[in-house]
Amino acid sequence: MSPQGRFLSALPWVLFLTIVVFMGILPRLLLAPTLLRIAASFDVGYSDVSGFFLTGSAGFVTGLLTSGFIANRITHRWTIVLSIGLNAVALLILSTVTTLLGFHLLFMVINWASGLYPGSGIASVIALVSRSRRGTALAIHESGPNLAFLAAPVLAAILAPTLGWRAVFRVVGVAAVVVAALFAAFGRASTERGQSPNFQNIALFLHNRPFWVVSVLFVVAASGAMGIFSVLPTYLIVDHGLREELVNTLVGLSRVTGFASILLAGTLADRYGFNRVVIVVLGTTGLVTIALGLTSGPVLLSAVFLQPLLVGAFFPLGLSALSDVAPPEARNLSVALAIPLANFFGAGITPRVMSWAGSAGAFRLSFVVLGAVTIMSLWLLRWMESSPAGSGRPAVPDPPSA
Repeated sequence: MSPQGRFLSALPWVLFLTIVVFMGILPRLLLAPTLLRIAASFDVGYSDVSGFFLTGSAGFVTGLLTSGFIANRITHRWTIVLSIGLNAVALLILSTVTTLLGFHLLFMVINWASGLYPGSGIASVIALVSRSRRGTALAIHESGPNLAFLAAPVLAAILAPTLGWRAVFRVVGVAAVVVAALFAAFGRASTERGQSPNFQNIALFLHNRPFWVVSVLFVVAASGAMGIFSVLPTYLIVDHGLREELVNTLVGLSRVTGFASILLAGTLADRYGFNRVVIVVLGTTGLVTIALGLTSGPVLLSAVFLQPLLVGAFFPLGLSALSDVAPPEARNLSVALAIPLANFFGAGITPRVMSWAGSAGAFRLSFVVLGAVTIMSLWLLRWMESSPAGSGRPAVPDPPSA
């Protein structure tokens, strides 16, 4: 079968996995648009409940690090089923908790379950399509998280003002139950067993310079995506005086533009190469992030829409690069090693620090600093191995000698 024919036959299953990853990431994103309501229900300040971001990040990292052991035991397909099923159950229980400790524990479980997915999900997408269409398939798959970024604040804007934040979590939990059941019955994914993260496998990456460059760029991109998304509603409400419903609607709609950039970035990387496209993506992301901290009014709202359009384009590029700098038998492990670092800083440390800065009156400065760091990170690209012109991927280094 030709690569095009194989891609078209695999497309429905790639789309099914896109729905699964959407339902896996959505619960993690519900915290940001409901943060002020959750703080009020527990009678604490928003900087106090921002600790949930760090709890969730720790849970997600733990899920990523343990995913290889689980996939090695039950295959990638059943790891995906376990991920979405456990996520659904934990969501429904979370909607009933009445203590901060209970919220911390359940939110950690939700994020641990989400962390089981990426290694097996990416391995499944790669197994379904040919190498020449991998960038496009991963771009389609990555539209799932982007859709979750859109849906979370919009869902909160619709349900939270009248039904409360608990109803938001409950509705998503029920939907996750349905998706888990359907995928268990009909879904197609890799039936291979994943690689357990042992010292022998991890040694493959210790001297792999392109792997570490891509990993650091993931940290920066995750800070610009998850970090900013986590604090943006609070920032716009507290520092700019906008209404909650308007803010959540704006933040949600701003994610609509991300679909085109994700698909375009994957195609451009296949044609022009990783380095060139990443310079454009992260360079402009840094500039717009700085604008979030320095502007107001229409210019600020324009930056709110442009920032996710730009930063979201990095992730299909980064995921494709991770699969290329890793040996084929350890591709899921490259994801399981790189994403924890990105998640811990991007979704845990970054929003925690920015929330602390907000409570200290320096919310705007935190955006400027993050934008500057994003631009400076491009210096690391000089350490990437050269790739064949137009190949769209970094060269894979030789494995370290014994």
